[in-house]
Amino acid sequence: MTVKINAKKLGIKAPVEVKESNRNFLKILKIQKQMLKVQTLSEDASDEDLLTTTIESNEAVIDFITDILRLDSKHADKLMDLSTEETGELMQQIILKLQHQDPEELNEAQADEAEEQLTETEKK
Repeated sequence: MTVKINAKKLGIKAPVEVKESNRNFLKILKIQKQMLKVQTLSEDASDEDLLTTTIESNEAVIDFITDILRLDSKHADKLMDLSTEETGELMQQIILKLQHQDPEELNEAQADEAEEQLTETEKK
């Protein structure tokens, strides 16, 4: 089974079909693990640690999208020209579609998490 990914921002007119395979599922887990590293950096982490982790995460996201969409060099170059927000949205679209998650449910969960973090900050 495959899912279709809208990659028009990369200059690809037709949706890219991505196979729902164990290989791609493992790629999703690895990128989520990498993104978790950024989120879990402690407040007392050094600037160097923060930059290193951020660079590694950005490179991992670009590699993930390039690999999972099987981009040629022309389209991989267009990916490099996207904003980090656009790149994140494309990554999120890929993950949501391959995991059959509803974007609305994800937005609600993120809002709940943000509210919980705000409450914890207020307690401090």
